[in-house]
Amino acid sequence: MKKRIGALLTATVLFLSIFAFTATGEHVFAATQAKITASSLNVREKPTTSSKSLGMLAKGKVVTISATQGSWSKIPYGKSYGWVSSKYVSKITVTAVKNGYVTASSLNLRKTASTKSGSLGLLSKGTLVNIKSQSGSWMNIYVPSNKKTGWVSKSYISDKKPSVTSATKATVSGTKYYVTADSLNVRKSATASSAKITAVKKGSAVTLYEKKGTWGRIKTASNKTGWVSLHYLTAKKPASVPAKAEVPSKDSPPASGTDTASGIKYYVTGASSLNIRDSADTSGKILTAVNKGLTVTLFETKGTWGKVITSSGITGWASLAYLSKNPPAKGVQGKVIVIDAGHGGKDPGTSGKNNLEKTVTLNSALKLQSILTEAGAKVIMTRSGDTYPTLSDRVNISHKYQADVFISIHFNSNPNKSTKGIDTYYWTKNVNERDLAECIQEEVIKQTGLSNRGVHTGNFQVIRENKNPAVLIELGFLSNPAEEKTVSTAAYQLKAATGIYNGLEKYFASK
Repeated sequence: MKKRIGALLTATVLFLSIFAFTATGEHVFAATQAKITASSLNVREKPTTSSKSLGMLAKGKVVTISATQGSWSKIPYGKSYGWVSSKYVSKITVTAVKNGYVTASSLNLRKTASTKSGSLGLLSKGTLVNIKSQSGSWMNIYVPSNKKTGWVSKSYISDKKPSVTSATKATVSGTKYYVTADSLNVRKSATASSAKITAVKKGSAVTLYEKKGTWGRIKTASNKTGWVSLHYLTAKKPASVPAKAEVPSKDSPPASGTDTASGIKYYVTGASSLNIRDSADTSGKILTAVNKGLTVTLFETKGTWGKVITSSGITGWASLAYLSKNPPAKGVQGKVIVIDAGHGGKDPGTSGKNNLEKTVTLNSALKLQSILTEAGAKVIMTRSGDTYPTLSDRVNISHKYQADVFISIHFNSNPNKSTKGIDTYYWTKNVNERDLAECIQEEVIKQTGLSNRGVHTGNFQVIRENKNPAVLIELGFLSNPAEEKTVSTAAYQLKAATGIYNGLEKYFASK
């Protein structure tokens, strides 16, 4: 009898240690993510079908279950919680990501699992990687710091972070290089926004000690150490350095004729984007395009064309008619723009077969941040990583920084997998918001070529409670397999970000 009582007590304690119940009968456990399986599912105030409906959730929507009661699941909804039938939710199994660290001083990230494969770049010692899979002596990894996926030799990956000394950081052992730009800025750190230490003239020799992405740590002939763009260094010594031609005054436009300028900064004006071509002719191949308000460096003129280098290091020819010493009178320059990457952290948003909404919104938002920052805007991010600011937090950020514009980026979902396209939403009580929504919607459609679903009023907290001009854009449907494949690419996200930028330029120009 004592043995039976002891066993019963042990089982009871074990049961209570695993499960916890509230006074109302709720089974509380660690939050679990789940996906809606019904075509549309009522969210109710209480765990009963007779309770008031708070709203509807579409099939495929990802929710977080915080508790259960009988056949009901409790989920965050709006500013509070609601209940959905457990019968129509399917729990998502999350596979833990295994991390590793690079142990080699410099490790090639390759396209395929072969030493003959092309290199995607070099990873320095101590770089954090996410291990996705293994194949023989190779690992397929994702690198969070540069957002690249590729293959590396597993011999140089460890689950323990190696100590990185100043000696192991150096990837180049004091190699001599020569400057190809007329005047190359040497900066305090490996970023264009870093403080300038000095400038080195064309043809000057520098000693390269370390590479970091597209930047190199060098020492000049005058023993000054700093960082320069690797685009303007060459290992080949120039035969001779031509004398500089006369530089036009800073107030003059680019002159026609044939001339060698000394690396003068010009703004793109008069066109929403300016084509950079491989020759001084409209029939030349388009290498890239530079948005209005951004800058290029002019080195040479030939008739009505100028040879320029873009901020990303691409060299080509542009029409002088669209270049000016002065920035455009109106546009995003100097404007405070808050970018809100929807969802994040514990809230994944909706999902497609291979992508979570929170991931593609952040990737798109970061590309927009880069474009707007280069154009001179003051950009504030509601999140820059996988975190979850509340909806109120996002609105408060807009108010704190007195945003000229607030943009919330999202991706859509629909039970009908053929539904596709882009929508932009605004709140009716802010008179500027419809204009803003229309400008952005029009330009994003131009850039991406996706279906135009138009602009609508939307009762979303981040725009409804916002005192500043605010819009929410849905950049495509993750529930549509073909559209998911498109919108999850970096190329599409860059097009979408460019469209939003062009829409903002158009909006501010009209004010």
